[in-house]
Amino acid sequence: MPLVLHQNIENGEFGLWKISEEIEELLVLAQLSDLDRLNYSEISATHRKKEWLTTRVLLNALLNKPASIKYHIDGRPFPANGQFNISISHTKGFVAILIHRLYSPGIDIELISRQVGKVATRFLSPDELVNCRETTDQSNRLLLIHWCAKEAIFKMVPFTNIEFSTDIQILLQDMSKDTGSFDGWFNTPDGPIHIPLDYLVYDEVVMVWGYVDELKLSR
Repeated sequence: MPLVLHQNIENGEFGLWKISEEIEELLVLAQLSDLDRLNYSEISATHRKKEWLTTRVLLNALLNKPASIKYHIDGRPFPANGQFNISISHTKGFVAILIHRLYSPGIDIELISRQVGKVATRFLSPDELVNCRETTDQSNRLLLIHWCAKEAIFKMVPFTNIEFSTDIQILLQDMSKDTGSFDGWFNTPDGPIHIPLDYLVYDEVVMVWGYVDELKLSR
């Protein structure tokens, strides 16, 4: 099975799955409940079926047992039979899941080949935009890490109507390595909340993850 990356973190773990299976094999591996089978039957597109099934297969692999996924009213996923929190991300050919036993996690992945420069002004502050474009030799990779970081924080916080360019700030400059840590901030009326983040460039994807204590958040 192509669980290409599995890493433990403090009070949690994450996994990255490279989708190579056909739907028939994924259906066997997913071990779907009756309710999950009903939900699966409503999916029509083949690529969405593979992503949906692979998400369940990956969670099963991380937990070493079958697990169903439910969703909070704000859209965040949680395992139906587990006392912990999860975050899910997928891009073409890959699925990632982050598990945390204490705090609200967020993970996001994107293909390295994705070009996001044309929409950079929609999710970056002016300062972040200058920082990314000054690093011309790695500008798109830096843009992608900013994008993934903001998506990861968006998944952590229980709020809607978040403006990526102003409500979430990223402080990242050193891109000399394919892995590292940096600082993120989520702005609330009572001041910014610090959210440490990690990134990894692996295989064909850029990945950013982190977690936050929801009790620190207010808005």
